[in-house]
Order: sequence, then structure tokens, then C-alpha cells
Amino acid sequence: MAHVTNFLGLLEQLQSADITVHQGRCAVVRNRNATCMKCAEVCTSGCISYDDNELTIVPERCIGCGTCATVCPTCALEAHRPNDAELLQSCRAVCEAADGEVVVACEQLLAAADGLYDPAKVVGVTCLGRVEESLLVTLAALGARRVVLVQARCAECEHASGFETARLVRDTALALLETWNNDMRIDLVEKLPSAVRRSGDEGYDASRRSFFSSVKDEAKSAAAVTADYAVKDALGVEEPPEPKFVKVGKDGTLPHFIPDRRGRLLAALGALGQPQDVLINTRLWGHVIIDPEKCSSCQMCATFCPTGAIAKYAGEDGSIGVTHRPVDCVKCRCCTDICAQGALELSDEVFAVDLLSGAQERYPMKPLKNPPGNPHQIWRSMKDLLGCDQVYER
Repeated sequence: MAHVTNFLGLLEQLQSADITVHQGRCAVVRNRNATCMKCAEVCTSGCISYDDNELTIVPERCIGCGTCATVCPTCALEAHRPNDAELLQSCRAVCEAADGEVVVACEQLLAAADGLYDPAKVVGVTCLGRVEESLLVTLAALGARRVVLVQARCAECEHASGFETARLVRDTALALLETWNNDMRIDLVEKLPSAVRRSGDEGYDASRRSFFSSVKDEAKSAAAVTADYAVKDALGVEEPPEPKFVKVGKDGTLPHFIPDRRGRLLAALGALGQPQDVLINTRLWGHVIIDPEKCSSCQMCATFCPTGAIAKYAGEDGSIGVTHRPVDCVKCRCCTDICAQGALELSDEVFAVDLLSGAQERYPMKPLKNPPGNPHQIWRSMKDLLGCDQVYER
């Protein structure tokens, strides 16, 4: 793994009009031993790559597809052009124009079908890897009947990893909708549906097509903000201000941040009603399990958890431990990477009802032999580490 200082420098190179980098949220920046390399694993253009324990970033290769932002568990990478609000706004407009059906298509396909489809009924994206679960479930909560994701020979495309991401997102969203008893369809197809075909007597309006292209290609900040507020109002979302990444806080943990997408996704699920009381297995949430016999009570899992899904507690009676909220877990695996004793496991299965209820588990830990704050802590710890009494303080 690259040294954290070098990693910071590398991440800065991704900053562009297409991608915003929030370095303080990155799992590897927070913990240099973190194994998360999801952005490199799915990068569709070779802009981000990881080989022989070395991360490489070539900014000029970035095509702005946003697939890296889709898979980043902590939203350290944020996609623009379109941003999430703009993409949702476009999908809602298409949904209204097409009687509840939203068609999202790869731009390569749309370029090949130029003039043959109605641009008012199709949303174009650089790659289908840009689509993520909060968008799909929000569309279901807003009444969409069907979402059609149209690929363009993805198996033969140099950006094929984006299609695999889209398929994973589709499967995850369908699992959530089934658990929440919603019947919106999400289809992954190879051809534009006939419903978006341009009528024979409609003719080709170049100026109209140019207008929709400009909406897609240019940043429409005012419209995006309006759409964002409209959706928040409809779903009852209240997003707290993002904390700045500075240093370890008074509680001995790094700053926490819940990704905005998670807030929107949970709001949309809440709008769908109550889920079935079943275990679900998705890419989005994990369930922490701690073996008390192996645990050394270091609480480093809570120190490095980026969202606060694992948090420290200390009772007035001297008891210590951590609490865990599955709903806040983003499966970045910082906790498993930092646990030196192998006492912590991350299960892929969580109870659906726990996601809306905010259920919390409590893991008591053995008291520390040399608790922090004691003026002789270092001396005693060194004696224990060396197994020798001839260690002296000055």
C-alpha cells in the first residue's frame, strides 16, 4: 500500500469538473492499512489502477463516468456532470413524459441511434456504472413503474466494468424493493424499448435535440438545487452539514460522515413502508460481530470507523465497550482491517427491519490493563510488552 502522504497526493489528481474528492472520507486515508481499492477495481478507463501493491492515477484517462463514485463505500468520490440531483431530475422528467417508465442508456448507444429516439424519454449517461441504488429506490418511492437500463454491447466495450457495476446495483435495488414489497421493475436490456422510438410523423428537430444535449452536458446548478430540495421535501430528508476532516476528536475517534446517498436511500425505503422481517444480503450494509475472547479492548475499530457505525462507550461503573448500528455500516471494512487480534468479523447479512429502526447492539469489553490517561501508562505498557521489570521512568 502506498504511504498515506503519497496516497493523499494521488487522490488530489482525481479532482476535476467530473469528480469531487473528499479525502477525509477515504478508508485508506483514514487507515493506511485499509484494503479498500474498490475505485481501482471498477475504473472503466484505466484512470485508477492498482497493481503490485501500488496505486496509479492517470487523470487524463478519466471519462467522467462516475462508476468509481458508485462503488466508493464512504462517498469519498462524488460524481458530477450530472451530479446526483441532476440525474434524478432528468429521470423524473422522463418518468413523467413516459407514463412512469424511466429509460437510462449508455451514450455510445444513443450516439449510434441518433435521431431515432425521443430525447425527452431517455436519460443518457457516459456509462451505466453511474446508476446507483439510492436513485433507483427513490424513483420507486416517487411512483415509477419501471426502470430500463440499456447497454451498448458492454461485453465488447473497453468500459465493461461499468456494466458489471450496473448489474450489481440492479440486483441490490431489486432485492431491496422485493423486501419492501414494491413491484417496480428494473430491466437490463441491449436495445432501446419501442416506447421511446421517435414517431414517423414527428420529424427530426435538431434544435430540440440540441437543447436536451446541452442540459445533459452543462452544469445546471439552479435546476439541480431545485430538484434536490423537491425530493428532500417529498421524502422528508434532512441532511446534516458535513463535518470537516481534521483530527482525532475528544472521544478518541476520527470524524464521522454518513454518505448523503445513504440518507436518501433510507428516506426512500421509509417512504415505501415497512419491510419484511427477513435477513438481506447486499453490497451496502454489514453486521459487525466481535469475539469477546479474542478482543483486546483496544477499541481501534471505533476509532477508525468512518460513519460511527461502531462507537465507543464508557459506563460510570468503569465498564467499556463499543456499540454497533448496522444501518450506518457501509462495508468499507476499516474495522476488520484494523483489528490486530482478528476478533472482529463483518457479516454480509443484516435484518431489514433494523435499517429503519436504527437498532443498536452493545459489545462489552474487558477493562484495559493500562488505561489511557494514567501517567504511568507508557511505562506499564512497555514492561508488559518487554516482559521485563527493569524498565524505568524519568
